[in-house]
Amino acid sequence: MFAEERTRPVLAEVCRILGHSADNAILLRHHTNAVYAVDDVIIKIAPPTIPVGRLQRVVELVEWLVARDFPTVALAPGPPQPLQVDGHAVTVWQRLDSAITQPITTGELGQLLQRLHALAVPPMLLSRLDPISGIHHSIIVSPILTSADRDLLTRCLDDLADVWTEAMPLGSGLIQSDPQVRNALRRPDGTAVLADWDGACFGPRMWDVATVAVHCRRFSNDDDFTNFVHAYGQDPRGWGRFEDLCRLRELQMISTNARKSPPRSSAAAEVHRRIAGLRQDQQELTAWSIL
Repeated sequence: MFAEERTRPVLAEVCRILGHSADNAILLRHHTNAVYAVDDVIIKIAPPTIPVGRLQRVVELVEWLVARDFPTVALAPGPPQPLQVDGHAVTVWQRLDSAITQPITTGELGQLLQRLHALAVPPMLLSRLDPISGIHHSIIVSPILTSADRDLLTRCLDDLADVWTEAMPLGSGLIQSDPQVRNALRRPDGTAVLADWDGACFGPRMWDVATVAVHCRRFSNDDDFTNFVHAYGQDPRGWGRFEDLCRLRELQMISTNARKSPPRSSAAAEVHRRIAGLRQDQQELTAWSIL
């Protein structure tokens, strides 16, 4: 079980290596990764199922972005990364707290994605985005789904899978794959920077844009997406299958959290609430709670 009880000893060893005191650590998040703030750094502990090679590519990508003056959160100075501690791959990042008091706007996010999508494909090997296989796998292995849930999600996937074979506007290239205002930070000088590169891959740029649209409609409001579109410089809503792509992205979010959420947890309850929404009229878009 990937839980705080398991990652606290890893955190203590990482702090020893870096010369920090684990007594000062603040747990920020424990879901996909365990994320701790310690003094002026953020320590990100991956579950043991994540190979160190994947995090090595993340480090190489961030270094490549920094070399091109792309606004990204920086790796913290110190020993070569990623670290390997007790079967976990660990990365250490510069701590930026300014976004807490000055939240990143969707307009700023649009500017960041516009710059990212204009970059050439980086030289390091990137995985190719394949949400269809990922959704199918998550449905099968989830510990919280009932047979009826699996049937419903599988039917939804069957209905939407063909959108992935469409020729999408904006083309393909380097994408962040989960762009949202919570995955952007602010430097002390006010500059907005993109963060969380674990899922960066090669894929249709429209996937990044659809992700922002889903987050706006489920966690804030459509006005935020309009602000994003103005800053990004292109409006995807004229593409006839954009809504289907958004639905596929929502299905990925539901199934991924169904795979990661422990039974009887608050996260599991939120997943079941989202699935209940699928059983209702698709035109009634209910707000989601953040996981």
